[in-house]
Amino acid sequence: MASVPPLTDVAQHDVRMDGVFFCRISADGPFVKALDPGDFSYCLMVRSGRLRLETDFPLTLTADLGPGDAVAVSGLAPHTFRSLDAQGSDPPGRFERRPMTEVVPGGEVDLVLGVAPNESLALASLMMGPIIVRAAEHPDLSRRLWAAVDMLEDEYFHASWIDRNLVIRRLAEIMLINMARRLFDGRKASDGEAAGPASRPVMLAIDAFFRAPERVWTLADLAKAGGMSRTRFAEEFRLATGHTPARIISRLRLTATARRLAAESLSVEAAAEDAGYSSAAAFVRAFQREFGETPARWRRRRRGDEPSALGAVPFSPVRALRRVRHETR
Repeated sequence: MASVPPLTDVAQHDVRMDGVFFCRISADGPFVKALDPGDFSYCLMVRSGRLRLETDFPLTLTADLGPGDAVAVSGLAPHTFRSLDAQGSDPPGRFERRPMTEVVPGGEVDLVLGVAPNESLALASLMMGPIIVRAAEHPDLSRRLWAAVDMLEDEYFHASWIDRNLVIRRLAEIMLINMARRLFDGRKASDGEAAGPASRPVMLAIDAFFRAPERVWTLADLAKAGGMSRTRFAEEFRLATGHTPARIISRLRLTATARRLAAESLSVEAAAEDAGYSSAAAFVRAFQREFGETPARWRRRRRGDEPSALGAVPFSPVRALRRVRHETR
């Protein structure tokens, strides 16, 4: 009898989705909606209908979603979901949540929503941006995600089954791992190691940055906050985010400052100081590299005929995270 080969894939990035839950949401067009802002990681899956995702952090992105598609997005990032026929720039409304067992026929868009109240997941999603799994482009991942949804619906329907919440959590963890496979597909470390979600030391370092964003952070500072050597930290960070620590921190600061420029009467000199640059000229150059235009033009466009995804509502990732921590103490 042939022996069964042992499993050699050892999990290096364990995940726990404590507190996760799922619900159904729907909308009739035209509509402009957003998920509740805050310390949440969301997975939205399209059962029927079409809608458009818009976000401008960490990069400007517009993506049309259709039946079978799924997207993971952070509640710390500004975003909207709108019907394809929606016009205008009014602030978005909120989706009405319904139990998984409640189906409302006839809605233009029918969605399944997973909600994970998890600071580390929300931060990771914030740094890396939305993760999109398309049924046509990623059929294997899409099939696994929807198979998990089918099992979730069984669990929600049979409220008396033992360990029901445990099974729901485990299914959510399986869905998260498959979304991560989409993000890290093909990314390799210098030693050939496959990429994976950010490790706890990396998230500890990012958390330290958010607690003191005004500080001038060096690679050594971040590595120390995560309890790692500089070389190992830089490699794990790049593997998890696709960028260097300096690149991500610069992006976070510039985006927060850009939102202030659109909402406040902030001089270029004050904006440069806010973003941690030693001179206005260095700030303008960095801003133009990040957003493709000068701060002055950015301000004119955002205050003119081309509003951002959240209209006139200013957003700062740093302030949002601080507010979430204050409200949950």
